[in-house]
Parts: sequence; structure tokens; C-alpha cells
Amino acid sequence: MYRNMKLLPFTALRAFRPSRTTSHFARALKATAVWQQQQQHTFVSQPSPDTPNPLAPQFSTVNADEVRKFSVKSAEWWDPHGEFAMLHLMNPARIAYVREMIAGKGNRNDLPLEGMRVLDIGCGGGLLSESLVRLGAQVIGADASFENIQIAKLHARKDPALWIEPGSLEYRNTTAEHLHANRVTFDLILAMEIIEHVSHPSEFLRVCADMVRPGGHLILSTISRTPLAYLLTVVLAEDVLRMVHRGTHDWSKYIKSRELAEGIAELDGPWEVTDVRGIGWNPLAGKWVLPEQGVSPGGLEGLEVNYFLTARKGEVSREGA
Repeated sequence: MYRNMKLLPFTALRAFRPSRTTSHFARALKATAVWQQQQQHTFVSQPSPDTPNPLAPQFSTVNADEVRKFSVKSAEWWDPHGEFAMLHLMNPARIAYVREMIAGKGNRNDLPLEGMRVLDIGCGGGLLSESLVRLGAQVIGADASFENIQIAKLHARKDPALWIEPGSLEYRNTTAEHLHANRVTFDLILAMEIIEHVSHPSEFLRVCADMVRPGGHLILSTISRTPLAYLLTVVLAEDVLRMVHRGTHDWSKYIKSRELAEGIAELDGPWEVTDVRGIGWNPLAGKWVLPEQGVSPGGLEGLEVNYFLTARKGEVSREGA
């Protein structure tokens, strides 16, 4: 029943900048004006490059079938009871994890990502992107699906608070390879629930890692290729409970945490995996639970399902320069 997959070797808006003395009320008025301008904007009916003077990448990890699959369901992104209900429920845990990895456990700063340039690659309808902006980040949400990006833009118009500095939000219908070809860099890149949907996970990981600035972080979440994961995400979620449509998951593309950590170790540059953490669904409480540590109960690989991984890119050594 299960196929073994050998993982390939892993070889805006800133309309004004208020001074410290600028009142919150004045900033809110300015944000509202920007929001109203956004409301009047009309999108074209066909996708167009969102990166200024884009350089074409020589290689793409985009899986066209996967893009089409999620484009069809794009209108459901912000329905908390629809196709993406489990992602809505996972979002608080994802944000809690990002806060802990960047600001440290117990940090109560309301804007822990202030001043950070962040990429949410494979952003879908913007569930995570909007939350990152509220933490003070300057966010680019990127997705290969034109339909997903339009839904994300439309939803973002509904909240003027998203346009109040220090956070900012920009959506682009583009790919990781396109951004990489144009030499765009970030302090933090989030690739959440996407690496299992690309055609070449090793190349996708390399491209994302190259765009992280020295001292920056790469955070991924995905599903481990275990029998338990197949039972829960395919048999139960798709075939029995119909929580998501059939074909959403391809078990053969799942990646074990050990494999992903090995992929990080093979990247160019000084990379270090700083945390690997499992996340589990509690059906009684109706929420995702993020443990203090560990990927699975007892550390057993066979019990892995969903997990997060954080890696930090070391500073470039200047010795011998």
C-alpha cells in the first residue's frame, strides 16, 4: 500500500513612515485612506508578473497539477468551516511557534517581528500572512495560483489595520524561483504546508534557503511519511470524514523530519536546525496542540505526523577576507 520515496539529495504598502510622535489616530486615518484606495482598485482578469522587471528563473519546482487543485478551491480560503477549516484551526499554533522561534519563549512583545522582512511562500488565501503583519512584519505573501492571490488581496482590503505601520503586506502571484532569480532576500521565510506539494523538494528547499539573509531563519511545516500519517491524513481526513477533497494529499511526497533535517545539513552555508517539533490534533478539545518539545510520542519516527522545523542561517565569516 505504501510507496517508499527516496528523497532527492538536498545539495506594500508603505505609504508613509510615521515618526515616534505621530499619533495612532493619525496613522489610522492614513491607513483608512490607503484602504479606500485599495477598495477602488480593479484587478485584471489574467495573471501578470508581480515582480518589477522580473528575471525568468531557469528552473521551477511548481507542480501545475497541485496549483490547479488548490485554485479550484480558492473561494473557500476564508470559510472557517470549509475546505481549509483545519488550517484556520492550526493558525494560532503556527503563530505561537513562530513567536517562540524568533522572539523566545515567554516573550510578550506585541510586535516581535517588527522591522523584519518576511516571505510567506505558498501563502494561499493569506491566513498566515495577515497574522504575521499584525506581529509587525513587512510581509510578502507569494503563491503560484493567481486565484489564491486574488482572494488574499480581496480579504486584506476588509481590514484597514493591516495597513498601519510598522507592519506591511504585499501579495504577489509568483514563485520562489522567480523571487530568487530577482535576488530578493528576507530575514524570515515561512514555507508552511507547501514542500509536500512541489515537484522537487530538494531544489525548493535550496532556493528558499538562498533567499534567507545571514542570521535569518527558515521555518517549515509539513507531514511525515509514516503509516500513521497515511491513516490520519488520507484514509480518515479524505476518505472517511471528507474534511478535505480526495487527492489533497499525496502520501508518497511526505517528508520525514529526519530527512528534512538532513536536507538542511546539506545546504550551502552555515545552517543549523534549531528546533523540530510535532503538532497534534486534539479531537476532544477541537484544537491543535503544540508540545514543549519532540516530534512524536517517545521520539518514535513511526508516530510522526505533522511537524514544524526551524533552521537558522549563520552569519558569514569574515576571516581571511
